[in-house]
Amino acid sequence: MRVVLDTNALIRAHGRTSTQARILLEELLRADHELITSNELLAEVTKVLRYPRFQALYGLSEADLLDYTQLLQSVSQVVILDSSYRAPLRDPNDLIVLQTAERGEADILCTNDGDFYDPTILSYCTARGIEVCDESTLLERLMQGG
Repeated sequence: MRVVLDTNALIRAHGRTSTQARILLEELLRADHELITSNELLAEVTKVLRYPRFQALYGLSEADLLDYTQLLQSVSQVVILDSSYRAPLRDPNDLIVLQTAERGEADILCTNDGDFYDPTILSYCTARGIEVCDESTLLERLMQGG
């Protein structure tokens, strides 16, 4: 299964947490599944983890951020994005996530972001062979061997 975890999931999945997102990332990597990322997605994760509120929560050093980004790059297929990409999303910041899924020919785009559950976006994704599901659903599926 080829999977894109959205920015928020990747933020919560770094090594200093024991969140559901971290467990999900570990299960994806343990099983024979492929994580798909893009340089833009990884840059966004790193940028957000530098925000003061996330620094207060996690206290990640620059070395920690570099290690996490390098880990994600080494265990994923990194796809090239096109800056002219357009899709019917309300939030233009979500274009990186959706394009990563589309370019990477993902089977699943894993997100808890309600915008991706809009009927227009669900239809858009389905037409491209991408299933949208939340972290709990994907983790349950992985734990059952799927």
